[in-house]
Amino acid sequence: MTSNGRCALCDGTMPPATSEQRRSYCSNACRQRAYRRRVTVSVTAPATRQNVRVLSNLPAARDTFVGRQQELSKIDQLLRRHRLVTLVGGAGAGKTRLALEAAGRLRRGRTDRVLLVALGEITASRDVVPALADALGVTAVTDEPLRDTVVETLVNMKVVVVLDNCEHLLDTCAELTDTLLNRCPGIRVLATSREALWITGEVSFHVEGLPVPSTDRDLVTTAAPRSEAVKLFVDRARERKPDFRLTLDNTAAVALLCARLEGMPLAIELAARWVQLLPVADICDRMDEPLELLTLGCRKSPSRQSSLREAIDWSYQLLQPDEQFALRRLSVFDGGFDLTAANEVCSSERSAEPVLDVLSRLQAKSLLAAIPGTTRFRQLETIRLHAREKLLAAGELDVAYEALARWFTDLSDVLLTAPLSMSADVQHRLDNHVDSLLGTVEWAADRGDERLLLLTSALADCAARSGRFGQARVMLRDALRRPSTRDDYRCVALNHAARFAAEQGDHDEALELSSEASRLVRSIGQPALVMSSRSTLAAVQQSSGEWEASDVSNTECLRVAELLGEPLARATALVDLARTELSLGKHERAEKNVMSALPISRASGVPARIASALNTRGAVALVQGDLDESTHAFQEALRMDGLNPLTAPDALEGLAVVALTRGQAERALRLEATGRAMRRSVGVVPNPFWAEKVAGAMRTARLMLSVARAEAASTPLTAAETEAFIQDELWLDRTEAAFDSLDDHERRVIALLTTGLTNQQIANRLNVSVRTVASRLLRLRDKLGVRSREDIAAWGAERAIG
Repeated sequence: MTSNGRCALCDGTMPPATSEQRRSYCSNACRQRAYRRRVTVSVTAPATRQNVRVLSNLPAARDTFVGRQQELSKIDQLLRRHRLVTLVGGAGAGKTRLALEAAGRLRRGRTDRVLLVALGEITASRDVVPALADALGVTAVTDEPLRDTVVETLVNMKVVVVLDNCEHLLDTCAELTDTLLNRCPGIRVLATSREALWITGEVSFHVEGLPVPSTDRDLVTTAAPRSEAVKLFVDRARERKPDFRLTLDNTAAVALLCARLEGMPLAIELAARWVQLLPVADICDRMDEPLELLTLGCRKSPSRQSSLREAIDWSYQLLQPDEQFALRRLSVFDGGFDLTAANEVCSSERSAEPVLDVLSRLQAKSLLAAIPGTTRFRQLETIRLHAREKLLAAGELDVAYEALARWFTDLSDVLLTAPLSMSADVQHRLDNHVDSLLGTVEWAADRGDERLLLLTSALADCAARSGRFGQARVMLRDALRRPSTRDDYRCVALNHAARFAAEQGDHDEALELSSEASRLVRSIGQPALVMSSRSTLAAVQQSSGEWEASDVSNTECLRVAELLGEPLARATALVDLARTELSLGKHERAEKNVMSALPISRASGVPARIASALNTRGAVALVQGDLDESTHAFQEALRMDGLNPLTAPDALEGLAVVALTRGQAERALRLEATGRAMRRSVGVVPNPFWAEKVAGAMRTARLMLSVARAEAASTPLTAAETEAFIQDELWLDRTEAAFDSLDDHERRVIALLTTGLTNQQIANRLNVSVRTVASRLLRLRDKLGVRSREDIAAWGAERAIG
């Protein structure tokens, strides 16, 4: 509307305007004449032909679009129901390409106009509206704001406007989008940004990296070719090296590379450019420094896409100072962190805002991600490495690690004050930050920090809980070689190292380490460490069959635990004492002690602790002949702690002995083989008493079966079969299942075979060819899991098939 209430075109008197109208014309005829005038104004004739009807200015694709079919379908559905959809994601997630593909499909499927407004190279807010006008094909009209000209042009049109890269012009883009949606009912906006626009009616669609394949070598050759991330890598690699293809030699390396790049399309495309110079395995090996490697961008690419560092730095420069500070400090976390840990490293006079508020803003800007199903956060590895560079440049590395080391030291202090009573909460917190704890240990080692032994002991604890005893022993061995000023920290490390050596059957090293800890603890005078050293010595003595000595050490450990008033330490001592007493034949005392320990163990909330007590209860009941109670205890232990290779073998072996006692020899052999395989996977050995009891039972089981059946039964259950057995008590007996699956013809062949007939004689009896009989016998060998026709005959004779 003009200032004097006159029509902008004919200067006629304007009709009354509502409060929502910002300008108008005196009639629809004037409105249409103004529109035609705008779209035909041009400097040259060719431009006039272009501007008559701009249907789409989307650039033509120069390479193939890979994957994202589900995302495209979802975006299409969202745009049908909502007028503003924002694709939100971090640097290199592929937002722009996804938006262009989605917009292109809209254009092909309908008559909508689709206009791309590329904002990546625009630095000033004042240039946003001209960029939209240029995409629309209109020019400024004298005495009329360009924004009004654009709005009036769009007011009666059906257009999808793609606002690409809004993050650095967020307020301007939000205001413009709000105006378009309010005044132009036929407009839909598809925006891309590293942060949502936060206006009414917006629907955010988060763009993640492409799905990556499993890096399990047993699965990679079948899973990798179907992975969208791998498909993208192969497609872009062929642009540089046309004969590139997946082979048995490079598939695992491609899968690992895509996994390490977390499926981020820009990173994968930049990595693929190196295939003409390096084998994929070499590219993967250089991924420890991805920001250095991923720099071969296209000459015509925007600067923020010329390298991964530029793409991430684009986001970093848009942050507020307190957000930059927090992002730098959070780079010391490897593998994720929780709010408590973040508070420790981010709280500073440099950051005035509460840490949770800063974290939420970093998450909104796609620089942090919440880990699904948890209250933890993580950074993409490439973002973390970029932030680490900024941390080093700011001279804050030691300050950040010092804060993290203090926090880990406070958590690990329980190893000094209550070494047998670590709570489930502390265990979970250390396990959840184990990668960051490793980085802190390495930092402490470089500085010769006196906390190294304590932090290494906590790290070794985490490794042992996950079954990595060998790694735990190596870490402790290296740390113990370094000079130390803290005897209490050294005592903790010695006890851990001795216990792990005993678990793996290295009795000489275990005894040497535990003896040193016992000598050292006498000069320290801390009751908790005295108790821990006694417990370790008892475990070492038990592992070498010194039952009487172990009984004395466990009794002393229990006495100190009771003096200290620590229920969990008391429960640990009672369980260990029950095992020793069981080995000494003191069954009633063993039962009393383990029954006292069980309720305390259950209250701890630590699955491994509960399962250990239940396994001991099962062993005691088994020796006492109470098969039902033994079975119940072992099964509960498995359900409590699952396939933990530190507790499941005892339960599986115990159930194997129960099965044998009930005459189920094949079941016994299979369960024992499963437990043995689990032990082998982590390198732990049972104590001599239990090992001999299980071995004796299995010798009896083999004598009850033919050689072929015993050999077939001595194969472990698969993970799926074991899980089914644990959760649903389903016994997947392959032999019995095969028996039930035999048809009448197969049973008849087995019956004739058990009488000693030849294949020709069986064929005559059944009135079939010899070849048919041979084929049926071959199928029976596979079905029954045996090796020869003689084994089939023996199998049938044992079951009286006839």
